[in-house]
Amino acid sequence: MRSCLIQLLITVAVVFGLLWFGLPFGASWLATSALNATGFTGTDTRVEVSAKLPPRLLLGHADKVRVTSNQVGVGDLHAASIDVTLGDVELIDRTIGTVNGTLTGVLLPAPNGDAVTIDTATVDGSGTAAVATLAVSSAEAERLAESQLKAQTGVTATVKFAATNNVTVTINGKSEPGHLVVKDGALLLVPVSLALPTVTLIGTGNGNPFQFTVVSVGSATVTLVGTIDLQALLGL
Repeated sequence: MRSCLIQLLITVAVVFGLLWFGLPFGASWLATSALNATGFTGTDTRVEVSAKLPPRLLLGHADKVRVTSNQVGVGDLHAASIDVTLGDVELIDRTIGTVNGTLTGVLLPAPNGDAVTIDTATVDGSGTAAVATLAVSSAEAERLAESQLKAQTGVTATVKFAATNNVTVTINGKSEPGHLVVKDGALLLVPVSLALPTVTLIGTGNGNPFQFTVVSVGSATVTLVGTIDLQALLGL
């Protein structure tokens, strides 16, 4: 009887060990499959699933899901790399409680189809409305403004940004002042005079997964703050 009891205890220990250490691997595979099902593409993609109590993974709950990948495309989001940690994830219901991480080389479309490259974007907060802070070089933002002025008004101009959100548009040696403004989630260049119309630099939707709320011009960087729904994008 004693030998049977020892054998039973060993069997229970082995099964428990397999559950404790094996479930995260299985859950990671399922989460990766769920990502792929949403149309997620990337290279060197890794999905790491963890739970403080691994058996809870059997119920579809993960405390953390970390996703890292390069050359990413999913829905309206396109980035050179992502490294995001999702918290309180329900794998069966496909809901995400929290998000924290960084994206680099994010491509956002301008109204004429050109793309502006965001150097970095940090995301933090709710899975459905995480706060996103985007940083783009002033040179890239000025190039964007010049191309959109040309595309939307036919005007060839030189554009310079300065704090606080001031814009100088120079046309044939004549300067027109203006401002960078966020309205209804879009980034706009708004001239002071009526000599030029308002120009949309980055609109909402149509390939842009962010809703902007604030813009700030620094010495070498333009910072955009807004929100993003990563739960809808990742579809875990």
